[in-house]
Amino acid sequence: MTAPRWQHDYELLACVATRLHVQRIVGYPEVVHAGRMTARAAADGIRVMGTIACTWWAIAEGQPEALWTRDPDLGGAWPYERIAALTIAARRPRAEAIELPNDYELVGFADAIATLIWWETARPSARLIADCNRKLRMPARPADITPIAPVAPVPQPSAITPAASRAGQPFLFEVAA
Repeated sequence: MTAPRWQHDYELLACVATRLHVQRIVGYPEVVHAGRMTARAAADGIRVMGTIACTWWAIAEGQPEALWTRDPDLGGAWPYERIAALTIAARRPRAEAIELPNDYELVGFADAIATLIWWETARPSARLIADCNRKLRMPARPADITPIAPVAPVPQPSAITPAASRAGQPFLFEVAA
């Protein structure tokens, strides 16, 4: 599969993940009240999408991953939960984008969700790339720099003084001539 078009727009992906999270916060209470979803399922959906949004903002801002994001007991989400939540979130926008292919906002939104799904299984992951970039951008501390011993310059033969003949030297590289 080729890379999606929003692959390197981390800030856009963070905004899309935030939009999906807000949609759940605003819309899920109504769905629960209507009896189409359990309160537990709604809470899990909000938790997982919130984790995805927090993860993408950290990536976009070059911040390290928060330890809680990988632990559902701390409010994070398992990788399979992330993929499932994004797959479900992608269905309606993709169907609408197919129906209205000239609605570029809708098509772009559906493509951005597809990019979030793609990144969940991509190797190397966006998280790894962001961590490597962050490490490369960090200034080196003086304790991290190993001083290099100065090297004595190798004497160069002078153009004025010709090099001495080796015939009269008894040792060459400490081996008898």
